[in-house]
Amino acid sequence: MSKHQTIRAIRTEIEKLNREIDICIIKGIPYARQAFRHKNLRAQLTRMTPSKFSFIGSLISTFLF
Repeated sequence: MSKHQTIRAIRTEIEKLNREIDICIIKGIPYARQAFRHKNLRAQLTRMTPSKFSFIGSLISTFLF
């Protein structure tokens, strides 16, 4: 599976979890397991996608130090 396909699959899974969490909130049932999975998927997605500000941040730090 390519990186692009993996990112797409993670985003799809996050959307599905968001719907599940919404339903749990509406019904008033616990959703800790889904929230934990959502948190882990978001962290994985953050690690896989480049930061939009990494170039700007490195450029600014070069001039400051």
